[in-house]
Amino acid sequence: MPYAPIRDILTYYEEAGSGDPLVLIMGLGGDLQAWALQVPALSKHFRVITFDNRGAGRTSAPDKPYSIDGMADDLAALLDSLKIDKASILGFSMGGFIAQEFALKYPARVEKLIFLATACSIDGYTGNVVRSWVDARRSSMSREQVVRLSASWLYSPELLDDPVRFEQSVQNSLNNPYAQQDHAFIRQAHAVLAFDVEARVSSIKAPTLILAGKEDNLVPPRNAEKLAKLLPNSTLKILEGGHVGCIEYANEYNAAITEFLAVPVGA
Repeated sequence: MPYAPIRDILTYYEEAGSGDPLVLIMGLGGDLQAWALQVPALSKHFRVITFDNRGAGRTSAPDKPYSIDGMADDLAALLDSLKIDKASILGFSMGGFIAQEFALKYPARVEKLIFLATACSIDGYTGNVVRSWVDARRSSMSREQVVRLSASWLYSPELLDDPVRFEQSVQNSLNNPYAQQDHAFIRQAHAVLAFDVEARVSSIKAPTLILAGKEDNLVPPRNAEKLAKLLPNSTLKILEGGHVGCIEYANEYNAAITEFLAVPVGA
């Protein structure tokens, strides 16, 4: 199994396809399995690297403070171990935070950026939701109760109104053999709550695609619109779906990503 010793942890990663490198960074509480509908499509054109953030999946989960800045350093060290000098970076939700911090700290290592369902800082609305999730993790709620509690902020009303699809989504989460430990979720959540690059993000010059689900109840599209105004070299697209629209409408999201990455830099 592919593990890389990264700073103070062992990072689990996977690769698929060949060509220019494209790194996918998952969000709060998620692991690389959540990219199952993206990797087959994107690896037809790119060398796709997925990995589990610290505290998630099969990567080490130390019980000490995490930061977005530190997770950007984790990514840099992973690229070093894979001998990748420069890559396109796709970050989903918290992964988008990591991608922004990485682009700010290591601009020469970024080809293109895709920010998916993310923001340049945590507003009061999203912060309140995340804090409620932390409270749930600290409570006596079962894993299934926590999954069901979170669902309303992750999926579109269309999926939530379909009992068959909704139950399938719940069971998919419950059947994950690498479910995140409570302490690791809380550590990641605290990193998310401390994130704010609003005053710095405009210095990112790499070509950037910003994607948002029009029914995202966790990170509403206004966050994507704000990012687009701040980033001088960005394109904004609002697509169908909720926070995990890339799962609900994988074909549409994959097409937008592939189209953006296929255009030569500077064209």
